[in-house]
Amino acid sequence: MSTQDQWSLDDTEDVQEALRAALERPFEDALSMPPKAYTSGGFHALEVERIFRREWHCVGREDEFDAPGKYVTLEIADEPAFAIRDKERIRAFANICQHRLARIVEGRGQAGRLVCPYHAWTYGTDGQLLTVPYKREGFDPSTCALPELPVEIWRGWVYVTLNRDAEPLAPRLEALDGEMANYRMEDYRTLFVTDEIWDTNWKCLVENFSEAYHVFATHSKTVEPALPTRLNRYAPGGDAWFRFIQGRIDGVGYEYDETPPVLNERLSEDERLAIPIFGIYPAHLVSLSPDRMFWLALQPRGAARVRVRWGLSVYPGAVKDEERDDQIVKLRAAFDAINAEDRGIIESVYRNAGSGLAASGRLQHMELCLWEFGRYIARMTCSE
Repeated sequence: MSTQDQWSLDDTEDVQEALRAALERPFEDALSMPPKAYTSGGFHALEVERIFRREWHCVGREDEFDAPGKYVTLEIADEPAFAIRDKERIRAFANICQHRLARIVEGRGQAGRLVCPYHAWTYGTDGQLLTVPYKREGFDPSTCALPELPVEIWRGWVYVTLNRDAEPLAPRLEALDGEMANYRMEDYRTLFVTDEIWDTNWKCLVENFSEAYHVFATHSKTVEPALPTRLNRYAPGGDAWFRFIQGRIDGVGYEYDETPPVLNERLSEDERLAIPIFGIYPAHLVSLSPDRMFWLALQPRGAARVRVRWGLSVYPGAVKDEERDDQIVKLRAAFDAINAEDRGIIESVYRNAGSGLAASGRLQHMELCLWEFGRYIARMTCSE
């Protein structure tokens, strides 16, 4: 636990009161969330109970599970879990051996059977306990299946929740789904995925992704030339999502790339020059272009750190098979550079949020989605 977590364990009600006051203001006079909303250990515990234990969380892309036994681990509200393809469908289970609580798998990989590293209890991809070395007489392995978690697939994204009574996610995304339909996200294929730990509060990262107001300053050479801040377009989102549009200058490439061809013939002329940015609450973030899709799935590690699982997916044909390895190296380096620009700022924002001199700031017109995200946090944490 960080020093900031320790000194802020008992200020949850103060944070709630300040959050209500800030977010009840109309957008024309809006304030950012109170600084302690990022640093308070007590408030983070409230988020765990009222947000992360109830909502759907993105694991990654469906095509990461393209063969039986492919799995990806995650942690939701400090609960270890993993998603795995079992024959024809993706399932999710607690990543806890039913013998002595050891973690069964780490990271991502592929396995026909899941063998606990502690005593070699072995499970199938359906979560059933198959074998127990030196088992005692009369012991029935069928009584020790792994606890299963709900899974939902939307547009090629895999989501898991701890909440067995959770409302289905897709109906909550109906309006967003209609706006994004022509992009056919389910057709994009994963180029690479990576995992990092950032020293910041998860909300700092969501807020950074929810506005492109910072692009002209933070990404002046990497992004701004092709996606100038002046072309940003914002509109209200829904109760489960936000989105805005970055406009692209036709014929202008990024610092790291030429202008890519548009292969998706379903897209309108406006969509060909648009980069929708959207977030599905609480912590799934996507930047969608006609040829590429940059995405992040966040998993908080307390108030002070966050696991950032991020990747790049491409539209079919955007990367030729013979160029795949070279493109992975090139694009990974490019997005590492962009992430580094954001990361330095976001981690400093978190550090400054712990200052006694910190206060809520006045939001600008390009920060509509940030205001909407704050209202979501207030709705989820202050309504009971």
